[in-house]
Amino acid sequence: MTQQTQMETINLATDVLVVGAGMTGVKAASEIAANGYKVVLIDQNAGLGATAGEAAGDLDGAEDTALNALLEMVRGSDKVEVMTETSIDGAAGVPGDFKVWLSSNEDIVEKSVGAIVVASELVSCPLNDAYGLTLSDTVLSQSQLEEVLKNNAGAFAGKTIAFLMGLAQDGNPLVLERVLKSVLAIENVDATSAYVVAGDLKVAEDGLERLYLECRDKGAMYVKLSAMPTVNQEGSALSLTYDDPVLQRPVEIDPDIIVVEEAIGADEVNAALAEMLKIDVGSMGFLQTDNVHRYPVSTNREGIFVVGGSRRIKKRYGALMDAENAALQVQRLLGDGTISVPTAKAVLDTGKCTFCLTCYRCCPHGAIYWTSDNKPVISKVACQGCGICASECPMDAIQIGDFNDAAMLDEVTQSATAKTDDAPTIVAFCCQNSGLEAARMAESFGMPLPKGLKTVAVPCAGKVDIDYVLHALAEGADGVVVMACHNGNCKSEKGSLYASWRAANAQTMLEEIGMEKDRICFATTAANMGADFSSIVMEMETRLKEK
Repeated sequence: MTQQTQMETINLATDVLVVGAGMTGVKAASEIAANGYKVVLIDQNAGLGATAGEAAGDLDGAEDTALNALLEMVRGSDKVEVMTETSIDGAAGVPGDFKVWLSSNEDIVEKSVGAIVVASELVSCPLNDAYGLTLSDTVLSQSQLEEVLKNNAGAFAGKTIAFLMGLAQDGNPLVLERVLKSVLAIENVDATSAYVVAGDLKVAEDGLERLYLECRDKGAMYVKLSAMPTVNQEGSALSLTYDDPVLQRPVEIDPDIIVVEEAIGADEVNAALAEMLKIDVGSMGFLQTDNVHRYPVSTNREGIFVVGGSRRIKKRYGALMDAENAALQVQRLLGDGTISVPTAKAVLDTGKCTFCLTCYRCCPHGAIYWTSDNKPVISKVACQGCGICASECPMDAIQIGDFNDAAMLDEVTQSATAKTDDAPTIVAFCCQNSGLEAARMAESFGMPLPKGLKTVAVPCAGKVDIDYVLHALAEGADGVVVMACHNGNCKSEKGSLYASWRAANAQTMLEEIGMEKDRICFATTAANMGADFSSIVMEMETRLKEK
């Protein structure tokens, strides 16, 4: 196929909205402003800086110092507009032309921005209930302990302190780091002793094993258990009993203070933000799916980025790195306020369109919207050219650049009619992000491939129309393979799902006219899986030869 060269220039709004003014959000705002863009920084709280749980584990004040430096930069910048006690009330539009409505003190303010950065922070929740404990003067949450250590560590002089962790939840490096930093601080107080009673001790993070060993050398005792210990709390008196796997008998500890671990997770505000911004929600309520194409800070929508605690559990340096990456992505998108895009990236024939909303519902990138006079529009900036909308449109009213129906059917015809000796002809529709690369790898490494194999590139498996599959068979192909990305690894998120549905429907149609449904094969692969590609198409050839 020829490559699209005709371009058009689109003007973009260059202001940027940053949602969340914790340390990560302030960092993102300062980095974006340093690149020359105006930033609207909002937070639902009354002031800038660390929000609940954000500065957890900062016992030496290092994060306070870094945060104060960032706050000074932001407050002194004429490019950052700060709006506290403010939240998003609604959002619409596309990259380079977002409209957001901000609610502040019962007033609604409308802003036009080119990009949005979500910087909600992690939240902590004590797990005392899971251990059958009630928070008190002698039973503290991890955050409460850190607060005392930061302001009056001497209060723990002469105390025995037991930490409970990794038994009420799966082990987590960030949780362990907080515990170990606290243990180290306690061991530096006169006549104190610390026990870490734990399930998992996950040290797979920079510096954690060193910190673990340092605490041990200072005198901390580690007790690794596979079952929850028995904990008794009677007033201020505490006891902790467990079956020691080494001594093979029950052991009792009578600590002065028990510290319970905290679960670290996503802010509840994420769900509302995801709905308003039309971005996918991943596991545990975070605003990024586990899709390699989204890393480091992208979402399913161009122009909307997520950083730090909004997208996953991260240590502070990782969250700040996210903020820097978001600033780079904003600059890549907005540039000087203009962007060049292919004229025929996605073309909509309004004469054929019946306004059924199918394209609007199925677009995974939020690229389709309606004008005030009810005319559909495909944003060439937001569109990522996957073609899902084109193949779902019942009226064929949408065409995708070089992958338009006429060009695709011509290539399918040429592939289906190109016979090689007596070998069965196999037309393989290959996603250019996975199957096509796997096919090239198989060929480059000399892996076995059918003599009659013809590959047809598609921008995404979601562009494989049932018409293409049936046309290939009608033109003489003996079999068809639809090669998609693995579920959860599709660049368009849902392209593989749509492709699997269409392949299944095409198989049903074959059965209804008396043909073998296994002449159509749906398979998933990745760009580096040339051996799997070879195995799939060779197996198809073997089946076809037996018919």
